[in-house]
Amino acid sequence: MTKIKELGRRFFVRPIVGVLMALHIHPNVITLSSLVLAVVAFFFYKAGIFWAGAIFLFWCGIFDTFDGEIARRRNMISKLGGFLDSTIDRINEFIVYLGLYFYYHALGSNTQFWILLAIFGSMMVSYTRARAEGMGISPQVGIFERFTRIVLLIAGSILGPGVMSYLIIVLALGTAITTLRRIVYVRARSLEN
Repeated sequence: MTKIKELGRRFFVRPIVGVLMALHIHPNVITLSSLVLAVVAFFFYKAGIFWAGAIFLFWCGIFDTFDGEIARRRNMISKLGGFLDSTIDRINEFIVYLGLYFYYHALGSNTQFWILLAIFGSMMVSYTRARAEGMGISPQVGIFERFTRIVLLIAGSILGPGVMSYLIIVLALGTAITTLRRIVYVRARSLEN
């Protein structure tokens, strides 16, 4: 997964970041723009037009990379920028899941139950990381980080609502396992000190 991310950075992210930097766009503007993309994705998912939702979800995820890259290159990294970035990331993910929830709810599907669990799991994966880092522990365990979740949501969107319903179950279970692994990891590390 790390090699894929690095190839994407080199051949896709860096050239676009160069253009954005030439236009002098502030990283926080890019962060807030990702929120607009997530709202558009919400309406496509709610309407059941998953392929279009995938396009906006893809750009929403990429914008999250752009803002951080620009902040690093311009030496504009700040606590406020990091806080805004991680907060908007959580909101964006919730908005996308909400669009899916409304779609499956209209069908009377039990997928909406799994969406609620996936939302909870996603939030807990992020929360356990933030709390552990606040304790000085970096809990880099579990594979259901934001990147993996977005990749699975985009894949499910391309493959259609039927496949997406199964991938949502995978997301719900995967985020729960990642959360538990982090709790166990942090407990073990805290007992060492």
